[in-house]
Amino acid sequence: MTIDLIRDVLDTQVLDRRKQPLGKVDGIGLELREGAAPRVAYLEIDGVTAWRRLGARYGRWAARIASRWQHEGHPYRFRWSQVLDFGIDIEIDVDAHRSPPLDLERWLSDKFVNRIPGAK
Repeated sequence: MTIDLIRDVLDTQVLDRRKQPLGKVDGIGLELREGAAPRVAYLEIDGVTAWRRLGARYGRWAARIASRWQHEGHPYRFRWSQVLDFGIDIEIDVDAHRSPPLDLERWLSDKFVNRIPGAK
């Protein structure tokens, strides 16, 4: 099977094993092998990675802002071997609610949403 990585993978929606959205593919990591074609090692989900695609200055700016909510695991990388299904979306073998891509949502919920009366 031939896949055009830029067209078919970059910016594709990623779902967990329960079909819950994790985000979109923001970066692709390749493994360079001597005497063989490069192979996809991992895919990244990370807003900072997406901003870096626009330029280093944007990436640094995004990293400073994201440092407020990001913890271990950023950028979130998942191995190509974790892909369960590849079609319109990419389904991977992880649990969305325990994964780093949702750190921003958890941070917003803790700092703002849960403080609104009646929000819980």
